[in-house]
Amino acid sequence: MRTRSITLALLLASFTSCNAPGPNERAATSAQPSAALPAVASATATATATATAPQPTPYAGPTGTVRGIIRIKGDPAPATPHVYPKGCEGEAAAMYGKLFRVGQDRALADAIVSITNYQGVVPAQKPAIAIRVGHCTYSTRSIAMTDGQHIEVRNVDADTTSYLPWLDGAKLPAGIVAVPQGDVVKLYSRGYGRYWLRDQLARTFMVAHVFHFRYSTTAVTGLDGAYRIEGVPVGKVNVSAMLPQAKLLSVTQPFEVKEGDANQLDLELAFDAKRDIPEKSEDTLSESGNMPHGTAPRAP
Repeated sequence: MRTRSITLALLLASFTSCNAPGPNERAATSAQPSAALPAVASATATATATATAPQPTPYAGPTGTVRGIIRIKGDPAPATPHVYPKGCEGEAAAMYGKLFRVGQDRALADAIVSITNYQGVVPAQKPAIAIRVGHCTYSTRSIAMTDGQHIEVRNVDADTTSYLPWLDGAKLPAGIVAVPQGDVVKLYSRGYGRYWLRDQLARTFMVAHVFHFRYSTTAVTGLDGAYRIEGVPVGKVNVSAMLPQAKLLSVTQPFEVKEGDANQLDLELAFDAKRDIPEKSEDTLSESGNMPHGTAPRAP
């Protein structure tokens, strides 16, 4: 249990208060996580610190691309209690019918892979995280984002089905409907912390776990379990894989990044049904339906 707690503390380094070094203060420091999860910070204090802090200089040294496969062993994924309305049974059941999704050869889907403990600041490569919604499903069950990024949800349904995406834990402005083949709906976090992408049109089973990290070197696996993270500074780092749906089940391994593409690291999680099944279903709203800014999940 001690090893598990330390691993989670390392992985969830992004959830820090305004008193900790922010992303703009870390240009000359390491991306190494804090060992403890700090107190909640106010949005006002964060905005003030960001406005007054000097802008970081992006890392300009040699980089490598890290790739690999995330697999899972142990107990099988238990069934979820979701009930699907007419027209949603097929694809929704395939996406949300089990606590987590597993592909061929035990490949783990929706795992968040993070690389930390490197020197310098690596900015996000794109401003938006593109999410598709259609057939009563979001295109993923896990989302990783960082500073300067937002979520864009596009309805790809060809029929008349609409959705009302919202980010549980963030501010809730007037909802914008995602109409079939229409414009994207843009969603913004309140800063570092944990959120949930949901649908307000009574499809409570439609949930994607969202994490706003301090660093951009992250990826989310598909059904093939594969991840690929580009632009990682060369040198010794920590590579972590975390499954949000299973009480943040995680594993971390030290790794040395070489320049170029020849960096392969496969990781494996071990699921224990007695230990890793959450007490509450993921369709349960966060506290008051709106988690405070910067709130971090605690290590079990």
